[in-house]
Amino acid sequence: MLVLTASIFLTVYAEMLALLLLPFYIAATKQSFVFFRRKQDLFFLSAFWVLSLLVTIFSGGTVTDILLGAFMVFAFIAVIFVSYTMTQRAFRLILSFVCLMSPYCLLIALVQRALGMEWVYGARYNSIFTNPNYYAFYISLVVLFCIYNIVKSEDTPLRGLYAALIPLNLIALELTECRTTFMVLLIVCPVMLWFCGKKKWLSVYLFTMLGILLTLVLFGESLDFLPRIDLIRHDFAKRMSIWSGAIGSIMDAPWFGRGYNTYARIHDLYGSYSIAKHSHNLLLELLMDFGFVGTAVLLGYFAINVGKIIRLHRSHKCHQRYALTVSVIVCVLLHGLLDISMLWPQTGLLVIYIVGFSTEYDKQHIFGTDRRHEIFALHARSIQAKEPIL
Repeated sequence: MLVLTASIFLTVYAEMLALLLLPFYIAATKQSFVFFRRKQDLFFLSAFWVLSLLVTIFSGGTVTDILLGAFMVFAFIAVIFVSYTMTQRAFRLILSFVCLMSPYCLLIALVQRALGMEWVYGARYNSIFTNPNYYAFYISLVVLFCIYNIVKSEDTPLRGLYAALIPLNLIALELTECRTTFMVLLIVCPVMLWFCGKKKWLSVYLFTMLGILLTLVLFGESLDFLPRIDLIRHDFAKRMSIWSGAIGSIMDAPWFGRGYNTYARIHDLYGSYSIAKHSHNLLLELLMDFGFVGTAVLLGYFAINVGKIIRLHRSHKCHQRYALTVSVIVCVLLHGLLDISMLWPQTGLLVIYIVGFSTEYDKQHIFGTDRRHEIFALHARSIQAKEPIL
């Protein structure tokens, strides 16, 4: 799992290679039984994979579209594997690792800037990601992970380290010039603090934001502090054109959609903005590609896992992880209004770590005789440690 996480920071191609090799690792270590221990996950994800692949084939998908659909089986194998094998220690370690890799990502973005690199979308720096919006979404997750680690950590130097990473990532966010993420962070940070029970921190945050707002009003400032604010009307007009094409496709194929990469195949049919590769809206993308049936099947998987996390919270367990889950979901939904950054492999895996981890961290159950495996032998030795529930 840590190798899979590390592959995120070696470009998306390294992560795809890791996903391709994962089934061989599972077979070689005789851990295939995990798929029979997650029967509900296996049912929903298998049903979605078969349905989405068949729809892509019979709706005239290109060879690339069909290959993408076929590759998704490796992604779903990883989802089931991760959701079953995740433990408290692995969860904390992964979140810490993701946070600590953010300076590395910033360094690469700064190198790109120093080299004067530009792309079709201009001088917006994407670091190890292929698009600045994906990098910006990663940054929003890192900020939430840092808040989580600050709340959970009892070590003052560690809390200071995670606190220092937040402004560092805001500098990185400026390099992406992603307007949406600036606004998303303004909303999800207080959501995270509220559900973590940090009311004093929330008050300080709100008073600080109010002070900044009053300063902008008193000194006659506008939204010029946001990047590319002069292009906002032009970009919104493009979004409207894209959404009109996506809605047209949904109305013509409402139940099963048209499969993977639908927008690239239908924009000419509906006369919508042709340069875009997707619908720039999470709900429209899911309905356009997979229809109401496919979307319901996929959401069924997430509903089961999130429902388990909610039940743990109501049982007075895993409060902080519940707060993180809610905040990440809010982050996904807000980003999803204008983009689909969370559907990229690098960012999608990080979301799965949060919303797919629905167990109770019961090490004695995980490593009991009725559920024995050697995936994380290290964690089996921590049974006696009696680690606190998150």
